[in-house]
Amino acid sequence: MKELSTKSILTSLMSVLSRKIFYFLILFVSVNAIGLPAFTQVTDTSRIKGVFKITKIVDGDTFRFENLDKSTRLLHIDTEETYKGKDALKKTNDISIDWNQIYEEEKNKKGTFPVKIESPFGYETWKWTEDFLKDIDSIRLEKDDDNRTIDIYGRLLVYAFFIAKDGKEYNYNIECVRAGYSPYFNKYGNSKRFHKEFIQAQQYAIENKLGIWNPDSKCYPDYVFRIKWWNVRAEQIMNFEKKYTENENFFNLSNDGEFDRLKNYEGKNVTVFANISEICNDKFPYTLKINYSVKDFMYVLINEEDNFIYDDLNLEVNKHYYVYVKGILAKKGDLYYIELKIKDNFWTEN
Repeated sequence: MKELSTKSILTSLMSVLSRKIFYFLILFVSVNAIGLPAFTQVTDTSRIKGVFKITKIVDGDTFRFENLDKSTRLLHIDTEETYKGKDALKKTNDISIDWNQIYEEEKNKKGTFPVKIESPFGYETWKWTEDFLKDIDSIRLEKDDDNRTIDIYGRLLVYAFFIAKDGKEYNYNIECVRAGYSPYFNKYGNSKRFHKEFIQAQQYAIENKLGIWNPDSKCYPDYVFRIKWWNVRAEQIMNFEKKYTENENFFNLSNDGEFDRLKNYEGKNVTVFANISEICNDKFPYTLKINYSVKDFMYVLINEEDNFIYDDLNLEVNKHYYVYVKGILAKKGDLYYIELKIKDNFWTEN
């Protein structure tokens, strides 16, 4: 074996060090080009939306930012609703007196599943959020993945990272759960990036009886049911992704771009995986509305001669979960629809 000289060894080492310094500089320039603090560690800049200043905290899970033309919806948290305006505190105090009765009455109006209404704890969460972030100059927004980046209302779906006074970086979404101001909200699927962290944060809040897990809090009383319900939905999404993602005739209308892709299949047999947003059964054809966004939607139609199918769909329950609808995609005017003529072409999978 040829013996290496001291000079050749030093030359090799300098070459390796130069390459490493070059790669570091490339990373440093890339990070600072999008406005991040130089000391922030970034493993995947493709997930970053940018760094923005908060202009308004709408509530615990909805913020508005300077130089961002869309409102945001913070991923995997679902804080309680709150009154807005000058009389918000008065309204909150009014419902605090008979809170449990008020919640049950509102819930019974809509069925057996949990509802979202203004609550005393929603107001408390709003004020906690304002105080929690009062000294934060900027927030770095990041997406979870590329499948779903905007919700049905056109809001950006993001995680909110910030640097605290102690110099540490925090994910607000996870800290909100850890403090008990929100459950881990996986109604629309588990977090792709932080599922384990959300689970741990929620367990910490439960064990320490924080926020919604404190029996004395005037919050929604049915979080145990909500979490079981959301977990089923999350499992349904995982099941779809495992079994059908590679099938081009299956469409998950929760994902970006899927409605536009669906339009290309007019006249073809398709299977749509989605939520039912609205049911109209006061006249034929009965219609089940499926929203991709506020402006983009489709219908499932049940004609009078097929009305026997409707009673077997168990919509009082299934409207709260993901369903599959199979049939020929048709179009009338600007509206897309599927006629449901076979009961087995409507199903759920857990």
